[in-house]
Amino acid sequence: MEQYTTPLPQRQTRTGGLGEALEVPATAGEPTCTELLATIHGARVALEGKIETVAVEVNLLRADLRKVSDKVKVAEGSIVDLQTEVGTLRKQMAQVTSTVGTLEA
Repeated sequence: MEQYTTPLPQRQTRTGGLGEALEVPATAGEPTCTELLATIHGARVALEGKIETVAVEVNLLRADLRKVSDKVKVAEGSIVDLQTEVGTLRKQMAQVTSTVGTLEA
């Protein structure tokens, strides 16, 4: 029984400027190792830029959150003050009602 095998495409290498082995594409249009590395480097730089942008946005959001938190604390203080004032007004209203009741009697 005979076996038929198809040979794999062979890659040739040549030495680059600093002793770097550069792949020569086996078929037209196939990217070289250098082109792939350049693509990877470009993607890495782009991602680093996006990460930096997100980090800046996170810091801005944290600052906004601190401002909102401070405003909430002030609002909570105002609510407590208003509740105290409402309690005082209710007591005064009860006294007025009592006085009116006494005057009517």
